[in-house]
Amino acid sequence: MTELIGIQTPARLHFGLLDLNGGLGRIDGGIGLALEEPRTLIVVVQSAAVEVDCPMDRPMEARLRAAAQVVCESFGFPGASISVHERARPHAGLGSASQLLVGAGIAICALYGRKALASEIAALVGRGGTSGIGVGAIETGGFILDGGHRFRRGHGSKDGYSPSSASVGVPPPPVLARYDFPDWDVLIVIPSGEGASGERERDLFKEACPIAARDVEKMARILLVQMLPALMEADLPAFGAAMEAYQSYGFKRFERKTQGPLIAECIDFLRLNGGEGVGMSSWGPSLYAFGHDLSDLRTKAGEWLFERGGGTVIRTKANNQGYRLIAPS
Repeated sequence: MTELIGIQTPARLHFGLLDLNGGLGRIDGGIGLALEEPRTLIVVVQSAAVEVDCPMDRPMEARLRAAAQVVCESFGFPGASISVHERARPHAGLGSASQLLVGAGIAICALYGRKALASEIAALVGRGGTSGIGVGAIETGGFILDGGHRFRRGHGSKDGYSPSSASVGVPPPPVLARYDFPDWDVLIVIPSGEGASGERERDLFKEACPIAARDVEKMARILLVQMLPALMEADLPAFGAAMEAYQSYGFKRFERKTQGPLIAECIDFLRLNGGEGVGMSSWGPSLYAFGHDLSDLRTKAGEWLFERGGGTVIRTKANNQGYRLIAPS
């Protein structure tokens, strides 16, 4: 047991929920990828009570304090002083809330000599009620396929179409498959703007769902017959084509409609300048593209954003490890 410990948790891309129809008795499911950058960096110190400092996002401090309190009470820990040193941009489609809340819970447990699974902590702090990608990215990294939740089938199942923030008491979904991702460049482009969250996100789920079964069936075929084989064979052109096809159906098509014309223009720009598999993560505004060497596209994308009000461009790789605990030196 140590008096101080740090944890790095990876941001994630969410490529799209697979089944928001529910006709076969399950709902949600989807695919996503853990990233080396951006990341969340948290330092936790033993304390007699729960204390939180998150200077880059003061509104998040109350949620983090409540989550840490639940973890301490559940495992019988006296408390922890939590300081957030880095955090992925919130409400941008990068899964920053799960990285913070679940990551802090894992670190608190490690601080007191207990190893906890990300799914175990997620269930305690109310994450993973829709997507399992963020939880899986924290635990193992890589490319993840989750199996969604039982739908309208009694205890532990979901009764309606809703995001994680409105899915209280629903455990994280099972991970059906996890693969190391090839050593391709991943370009993250974040124009100015914000994705849906809170009440607006809940209202949008109600508006869009249920998704037509034919869309779900088409997405499942693309995933099984095209995307996963391309991933395992490190076939970038085939993977890119599958990714763009997958994003043109189902709930993802609706998510993209909630964004303004700047997002559509940026997607076209990335495609025309060498990006493969271009898409939008979750509700956006974060966009992504894959390639063998995207250094030139990184420069061009930065200039393109600067001329249109600014934004952020990150050239990174997949994270195939998951979270990292950092012991004091």
